[in-house]
Amino acid sequence: MKYKLIASDMDGTLVNDKSELTERTKAAIRKTVESGVLFVTATGRPFSNVQIVNELIDVDMPFIVFNGAAACMGKSGKLLFERFLDFELAKEAFDIGQKSGMAQILWTGPRLWANRVCEETKSYHSFCKGLDMTIVTDLTAIKDEVKGISKVLWIDDPAKIKELSVEMNTHFNGRLQCVSSMAHFLEFISNDAGKGTALAEIGRLFGIDRSEMIAVGDAYNDVSMLKYAGFGVAVANAPDDVKAICDHVTLSNNEDGVAEVIERFI
Repeated sequence: MKYKLIASDMDGTLVNDKSELTERTKAAIRKTVESGVLFVTATGRPFSNVQIVNELIDVDMPFIVFNGAAACMGKSGKLLFERFLDFELAKEAFDIGQKSGMAQILWTGPRLWANRVCEETKSYHSFCKGLDMTIVTDLTAIKDEVKGISKVLWIDDPAKIKELSVEMNTHFNGRLQCVSSMAHFLEFISNDAGKGTALAEIGRLFGIDRSEMIAVGDAYNDVSMLKYAGFGVAVANAPDDVKAICDHVTLSNNEDGVAEVIERFI
């Protein structure tokens, strides 16, 4: 099989635990692009936080951001895909977080909001280079100001997030997607969004069938694209139940797992 696209999650997959792209991985990405294969970074991060990859590539490549709530081209900035949460569902998730005392982040397209200034939201903001963080405590106040809500994000310790993930999926009962992108994050996105949905749209736009795609990931928010792509790959540091749905398990993110996949299959 000649693959025409490889999509990779970023944190825990493409970059190592120090958030670094190794020289081996950089070389593999460059060779992928030079060979005419699309390299798609699929992440929960905003577009402003994927420049480590975008600056590496000279060609205009697609990026999936906000866990599949949006996709855009890296160089031209052309928007390819965008799905917002139903406002009332977003407000419901946000209000539950407020009552629970949760540190919360909100994305409305490229704009960043937080429910308060605290250690958790300040730490998140520190990774969003060049962006202001506005405080909001009632979503009704911004309803007419924003185009839509891309995602609501809760921040807490990993054990609590694991517990809340089960609780919130039961509470919302399929009305929205509730996924954990990192151990201390719980994110709420539209049912019309997701990495798999965004990947399908990119395939449609570029004329690439799912059988011609590889997807690599490590976490539960990657599952939709791992299932959608013709060849799903988990890195060795992924949970066992994520590995179980994949066709192949590669090396860990600290051992250049994505580079290994590119070298072996592309």
